[in-house]
Amino acid sequence: MGRGVIIHLEVYLPYRGERRWTGEVRLPEGLTAGALSDYLSLAEPELAVLVNGRYVAPETRLREGDEVAVLRQSEGG
Repeated sequence: MGRGVIIHLEVYLPYRGERRWTGEVRLPEGLTAGALSDYLSLAEPELAVLVNGRYVAPETRLREGDEVAVLRQSEGG
């Protein structure tokens, strides 16, 4: 496996001591949108993941340079 991929991440719930967190993170290659909440240790139920502005299926692999937002489904609109 390679060195991973870097994404731009926005988390719209408490994360890393912040109410809303934004930054770049390195993820393992092949990590899926569905596995992201476990990887980030987010204990919230029913999270939505948007990649490049679109809701994605849990099996969607995250790729280098993706802009990813994680939020509660009830906030997704």
